[in-house]
Amino acid sequence: MAYLSPSPSNPPLDSIRTIVVSINDYILSVISNPEEWILLKQKCITILSIEEENTLFEFSSEHSALSSLYWGIESIEASSIQPEYSEEKMSRLRNSERMLQMPALLDEQGTTTSGVPNTILVAFSYFYLSIVSYLQGDSLQTTLHFLQSVLVSPDIVRTDIAPELCESIFFTCGGVYKSDDEIREIARKYKYRATYYQVMSYGDSNEKPLRKPNKYGQEVFAAIGHSVAEKLELSETCELLQYQNLHSVDMQEDEINDIFNRINASRKVEDSPCLDRYLQEDYNHEIREDNGTDTLANIFHVSKQQAHKEANKTYNKDTLANGSQSFIGTFNRSIFDIQAQQSKTTWNTQTEDVSSLKQLELEEMSLFGHKGCKTFEGMRKNLQTKKRGNGLETQSRRARRMDLWKNLQYLIKGLLGNADEKYVSEVTMIYQMLNGKQGVKYSMLKDVILDQLLTAISSSEEKTVIKASMTALTKIISVNTTALEEIKRKGLNLSHLANALKQNVQEAAILIYLIKPSPTEIKSLELLPALVDVVASTSSSSSCYTLTRPSHSLLTPPAASLMIIEVLITAFDHATNTMHLAAISSPSVLCGLLDVAKSGNSGEFISLASILVKCMQFDGLNRKYIYQYTRVAPFAHLLQSENREEVFIALQFLHEVLKIPRSSAIKILQQIKKEGSFDIKDTLLQCIKQFHGDHKLYAADILLQLNAMDSPPDSKKFRNEATRALLDAVTYNEDSKMQILSTFILSNIGGTYSWSGEPYTSAWLMKRGGLTSMSHMNMIRNINWSDECLQDQGIDGWCCKIARRISETGKATFCGLQEGLKSKNKSVSKACLIAIAWLSIEISKGPNSLKYSACEVLLDEIALFLHPGLELEERLLACICIYNFSSGKGIHKLINFSEGVRESLRRLSDVTWMADELHKATYYLFSKSDQRISCVHTQTIEMHQSGSGAVTALIYHKGLLFSGYSDGSVKVWNVNEKLSTLLWSIKEHKSAVTCFSLSETGESVLSGSADKTIRIWQIVKGKLECTEVIKTKESIRKLEVFGNMIFVITKGHKMKLLDESRISQSIFKGKGVKSMVTSQGKIYIGCTDSSIQELILATKREKEIRAPTRSWRIQNKPINSVVVYKDMLYSSSTHVEMSNIKDLRRNYDPQMSITAEKGSSIVAMGVVEDFIYLNRSSSANTLQVWLRRTQQKVGRLSTGSKITSLLTANDIIFCGTEAGVIKGWIPL
Repeated sequence: MAYLSPSPSNPPLDSIRTIVVSINDYILSVISNPEEWILLKQKCITILSIEEENTLFEFSSEHSALSSLYWGIESIEASSIQPEYSEEKMSRLRNSERMLQMPALLDEQGTTTSGVPNTILVAFSYFYLSIVSYLQGDSLQTTLHFLQSVLVSPDIVRTDIAPELCESIFFTCGGVYKSDDEIREIARKYKYRATYYQVMSYGDSNEKPLRKPNKYGQEVFAAIGHSVAEKLELSETCELLQYQNLHSVDMQEDEINDIFNRINASRKVEDSPCLDRYLQEDYNHEIREDNGTDTLANIFHVSKQQAHKEANKTYNKDTLANGSQSFIGTFNRSIFDIQAQQSKTTWNTQTEDVSSLKQLELEEMSLFGHKGCKTFEGMRKNLQTKKRGNGLETQSRRARRMDLWKNLQYLIKGLLGNADEKYVSEVTMIYQMLNGKQGVKYSMLKDVILDQLLTAISSSEEKTVIKASMTALTKIISVNTTALEEIKRKGLNLSHLANALKQNVQEAAILIYLIKPSPTEIKSLELLPALVDVVASTSSSSSCYTLTRPSHSLLTPPAASLMIIEVLITAFDHATNTMHLAAISSPSVLCGLLDVAKSGNSGEFISLASILVKCMQFDGLNRKYIYQYTRVAPFAHLLQSENREEVFIALQFLHEVLKIPRSSAIKILQQIKKEGSFDIKDTLLQCIKQFHGDHKLYAADILLQLNAMDSPPDSKKFRNEATRALLDAVTYNEDSKMQILSTFILSNIGGTYSWSGEPYTSAWLMKRGGLTSMSHMNMIRNINWSDECLQDQGIDGWCCKIARRISETGKATFCGLQEGLKSKNKSVSKACLIAIAWLSIEISKGPNSLKYSACEVLLDEIALFLHPGLELEERLLACICIYNFSSGKGIHKLINFSEGVRESLRRLSDVTWMADELHKATYYLFSKSDQRISCVHTQTIEMHQSGSGAVTALIYHKGLLFSGYSDGSVKVWNVNEKLSTLLWSIKEHKSAVTCFSLSETGESVLSGSADKTIRIWQIVKGKLECTEVIKTKESIRKLEVFGNMIFVITKGHKMKLLDESRISQSIFKGKGVKSMVTSQGKIYIGCTDSSIQELILATKREKEIRAPTRSWRIQNKPINSVVVYKDMLYSSSTHVEMSNIKDLRRNYDPQMSITAEKGSSIVAMGVVEDFIYLNRSSSANTLQVWLRRTQQKVGRLSTGSKITSLLTANDIIFCGTEAGVIKGWIPL
């Protein structure tokens, strides 16, 4: 069989004739050879998994499709035994055709029927339809059905149905195989030509229902004659123009008119009621007598009555079945054409305001009369009414120009009326051709095209018209970038585009993006919901794009929408960006965004990844949702791109998505290794070597984590290069941002994060090191101590694994971290301290040489972080490092510690067991006489906010200092060494705030007030909010919380218990209660009769542990304060007593007593490791300092006014005064 060339150089008539002959010859060979017929049928049955022994299909839509195909094939076989030309044979063929059309109409895009891909089912259906058409004597319809089968699945036709025929039609003479897309393109061209040929031949052929096989090729072409060949040649000319490089074409007016005429001629089908419905024009070629300017409605008007009449014509069913030459019948057999028909509607609209059309004031405007003629019709009338005195040549030139306007009018009318891709392509082609020409008339034509499209957008209320106009403009811009400037110059109104987008005209998103409005303009249009809808509605069905950021020619509505959303969440101030992020931070919206990643539209990943990064940084719920429903492999594949922008956003996304709890992060790393079709570690290594700045560090972070997944590591080069990149940024980089990022990565790469993306490595280390007291935990910022990520069992194993790999790099790593510890940037030094802390866990298990090397380089710098005045977090981390470095034989390293370091360890001994162990070790290594206690207190902080009255309550919560005032306000301070900053000031209490208390989980603060309310406060997304108000019957003096129970001391010295339902009940009835403290599941209560009561919270059992004074001579002295410190109970009235809590079970026997001054009582008391602080009634402006162990008075602190509140925290003593001042001192 001769090979056919699909090249347009072949004469079109011969090419179509050869295709028809080849396909019909093949069909004849199949039905003429029983063995080949049975073999093909068996292939079909096998592929479709149909069991011939059991052809009783279930009664369902899916089995109905398989059944129709099977019995359609059987009906073809049954017709073969009938006499030729018999009615029975024709009936069976029609029956077979109806059954085969049912599976042929299935949706072939990505769906299955009974487990069989629809593409296979539809391809076989069309192939057997081509056999039916052949037996009915319709050679052209046979060709069309076969070509449609190829369009549906080139692979099935090429390999299973007709391999030899496909080789002859679609492959080159050299046997070079073409791709499926190339085969589809060739088949599509042949089908279009054959369809046109079939339409042109309607009514001209007098073929019999069945013709002899050896005659069909010659008869069908001979019957049509010369005129059809000429029409086909015109169609071929039009088609070639659409694929040519039109910028190089140089045509005159006659040639332009010729193109228009050929386009129009190719669409005309005489006496075809179907096409009449779409092509008829209410166009009067005679000059009308009215002098007014015609509107667009007059030009583009289509008779509704005529359209209705044509649309409702009925056709005989037998004609549809038998008339193989019928245009309607032909397209009823094609899914492609049925879908096309669904989009065809007539457009009838009236535009009253034509003032927006640009007046054509160009050089040759005189040819068209006065300036008021803005429409095609006005131009035509003025042209025809011109004075006839310039001779035949002038009249001929004017007639040609008139044809230009008429043809352009018809073309745009077809575009707006049908919204057909064919019209869009032709308008684009004409504009592209005109754009390559110079001259006034060409500029006028271009202006008219753009003006008409812009007017349709601004004036029409028809969605299809607006969509067609925008599609045309988008296509024009995609091939003519200069048109964008023309459109901007003409003033395309953004509000019109915004309205169209809100009406789900998705092409508007492309135009908005191309116009490049300012971020402020985009914000004012309120497009965010509509943009999200575009992404969500098209992501699942959009086609694949390239791995590059979309250019104008590749831009799609979802890609444009994503890039506009990216602007809305990044281009404004923090508050506005946050507002926009909040609008898209919901599961429903994120689901639509994440569908883009699932669909594989890689061209959209750049903006999508940027949006997802911002969403993760905004809210922890977003981060968790993105982790659960996003495949990271497509983003990892962007690392292979040659475009650096794509690689950068991929690195940032992977770095951000790994900032989650460790076990979840490990799963992502496993997913990257499993799904990656390339060696990602080599790629990341190249990124480290080639990039600078943040992206180099992102690559090092990801590579180091992936390398830790290998057991044993496959290569040390990845570990060494990644570690060196991070340490070099700490040691040699003068850019503080680079230092901060590199140390941030180092501090948390061996630990974990919360779902909000907050680093929790430090919290995990402190909890592991024995931090249990909620009051101490609440001195550390940004930690939710009840977060499940701190109970993650995968952290320990991961920490040891990655610490082992990094510590193997030896002294270089320790030296780099030492430089970070010396940094003046507090965040850098703290991050290095965290990194050393988790590295020390594995170092303590390693060889002594490694431990000694670390101690030699790092220990002296670490000891500096133990000193009072630094944050509690830093002191505890330093304690963890020292404990791990000094374990085992390293204990002798403690001998070199200074007295100040040993004193710091003693003060921390109540906070963690590690500090207590180190304190005991130093205690035994040195004699007791060497234990130094510094009694000198230095004021380090002073805070003042006038106008709020006295400071009546103080407490620490999440590392922030809360203060309550007598005017009912609550203020929150950020205290950082010697600096303090007021963060929030909220006044919701109507009277003085009298006390604070922490919830048992530490997630909220309770404030009691004289206004008879308790308010519960929480820090939510960086803001302090009151989440609950509890009303009571009396003013509140003191609060304590245990579980869901709230214990209250009222102004009348009564004690109340509020349960979970906030129902109040009295406890210790008959007792006047002055003070209380909770410890180890018990409440110790100081009473006004000098007694001390105990309440066991689990059983609510009341017990008196200190009896009241019962002498009539001695006045009862109330217990003003009770404090528990290191299993010791301290109480104060006129003097201070200390008792061991364990001994209270037997009897109350004070082990220590501090006598008060005569005539005064102790109003407030604070107890720390070395000191007891007392505020006496006789000297309300001063605070006495006593040594706790020796009960010696060593000094006093003056506040300047009456002390109204007291708080001890992290070796600091805070005093709130009547003047509204808060002062803090540290013993140094």
